[in-house]
Amino acid sequence: MPAAWKQALASAVTAGLIPNIVRSNAQGNYPAGTNSGSKTICNSAAQCREEGDVWDAPDGKLGVSFDDGPTESSPALYKFLNSQGQRATHFMIGINIKHNPGIFLQAFEHGDDIASHTWSHRFMSSLSNEDIVAELGWTQQIIADLSGGRVAKHWRPPFGDSDNRVRAIAKHVFGLTQVNWNKDTDDWEIPTGQTSLAQVTKKLNQWINGPKSPGLIILEHELSSQSVNAFIAAYPAMKAKGWDTRSIPDLFGQPYYLNAWDNSGAVAALNLIPAGNATVSLTPSSAAITTSAAAPSSSAARFSSTSVSAAVATNTATSSHKNSAMSSSLPLGLGSLACPIAFVITHVLL
Repeated sequence: MPAAWKQALASAVTAGLIPNIVRSNAQGNYPAGTNSGSKTICNSAAQCREEGDVWDAPDGKLGVSFDDGPTESSPALYKFLNSQGQRATHFMIGINIKHNPGIFLQAFEHGDDIASHTWSHRFMSSLSNEDIVAELGWTQQIIADLSGGRVAKHWRPPFGDSDNRVRAIAKHVFGLTQVNWNKDTDDWEIPTGQTSLAQVTKKLNQWINGPKSPGLIILEHELSSQSVNAFIAAYPAMKAKGWDTRSIPDLFGQPYYLNAWDNSGAVAALNLIPAGNATVSLTPSSAAITTSAAAPSSSAARFSSTSVSAAVATNTATSSHKNSAMSSSLPLGLGSLACPIAFVITHVLL
């Protein structure tokens, strides 16, 4: 893991920005007697909302987003979105991007917002501080290297599992905003038989025909043809009922990335500087970018567009969402943490 990331984490810990709270086990369960929904822990899987998290869309708006891509089922979704002129946010898994860079580029070239769903889809509250940085950092890296240097602004925790320690690391080391959801289709369970397309469709129709306050952020997946088809089937009803369907940042008129307004505008070459001292000013009309707080000359960073080499052979991550964590080439020990993909770090955002 890059020394700069370690230093950023150490600085945040020293500054008292990262709370020292109990970790969960590998299945995301805390020790007996622990209140995961307390303000001390505030795990979003327990429906605990922390200031700065995104849960609801504005009234009358519906956030279109998908988890777990890119997969072999993704191109059909992207083709449909393109046919409808619909932008979406894709919370992508790093190891899936590594194995499907061409599919990643389909979403990016369509103009969709690319966000992080971590490298290997693990219960984040179970990890050490260093492993949390690695899960987020390597995903930021591969997104930037395939998108011309754009640095993801949003992330969604796997299983919704993020507590005050996890969200603090995401915020203070990488500047990430956490996005949750207020409705869950459980569409990932269709291939396993735990739910059906009919049941998912019933849920979607109920929400689409329901109140428009607050607006909807529905958890959906591009994990299987069934989950993709559930969205495609429901989309006409979303429009017929007058929902204003947008990507997550478009819900709030915000930039897609920390250093670029969208997929076609200018990109700021963010420097490696102490956490919290950088500002990037973006406008949608010109995508003009300015940065403040000059970085030390020794820590200047650059962006590059680097092809990904499958140097490490691992399987594309497939979501279990309730049971086991995903397999990944991501090393777990800080002392021997090595880059799981064949390119060299070219930038770090703090």
